[in-house]
Amino acid sequence: MINSLSNDKIIQQILNIRNANSDADFQELFFQYRPLVLSSINRYHFRFYEIDDLLQEARIVCYQAVLAYNIEGKITFGKFYQQSLLNCFCSILRKESATKRKADRFAESFENILETQGEYYSNSAISHISPENTIIINEAINQLPYLLSDFEYHVFSLLYFKHQSPEIIAILLNESQSKVNRAVNRCKNKLTEELL
Repeated sequence: MINSLSNDKIIQQILNIRNANSDADFQELFFQYRPLVLSSINRYHFRFYEIDDLLQEARIVCYQAVLAYNIEGKITFGKFYQQSLLNCFCSILRKESATKRKADRFAESFENILETQGEYYSNSAISHISPENTIIINEAINQLPYLLSDFEYHVFSLLYFKHQSPEIIAILLNESQSKVNRAVNRCKNKLTEELL
C-alpha cells in the first residue's frame, strides 16, 4: 500500500493521539489504512463476524498499534499495523474454529442422546457429556419451543423428556410412524443448527 501521508505526518499523528488523545488524528490515520484493513478482511472467511465488527476490531488494533509502535525503529507504522492486524484476524479465526469444533461436539452429543432414546435409553448414554456441554445443550433445548412446530415439539418432548421410542410416540399420538420419524429428523436438524 502506498501511503498518501508522509512518514513525518504519520509520526506527528501518532504523537498527537498518544499525547492529546486526538480523535481527529486517529480518524485520519485509520482512514489512511482503511484499504489495508479491507484487503486483510477479504483475505479470510469470517463465519461469525460482520464487516462492521471486523472494522471495529481493526480500529482497536490501530489504536493499540499507535500506543505500541516504536517511533525510533526501522519498521514503518504501516507494516507494524499490518502485522498487528493480521495477528488479530488469525486469532479471531482460531477462536471461530474452536467454536465450530465445540458446536460440532455438542451436535454429536445431542445426536447420540436422540439415537439412544426409547427402550434402549440409559443414563450411560449421556454420562460422557461434560457438564459444560450439558448446560449448552439444555440452553438450546430451552429455545426449542420457538424453533419447532407444535407437533415437532410434542414429539421431541416425548422422545427427550419421557424417553419414549418413535414407535411408542406414533401410537400415543395416533400418527403414522413415518410422520413421527420425519418430525424427529426435523428436530435433530433444527437443534443442530441452533448449536452451530
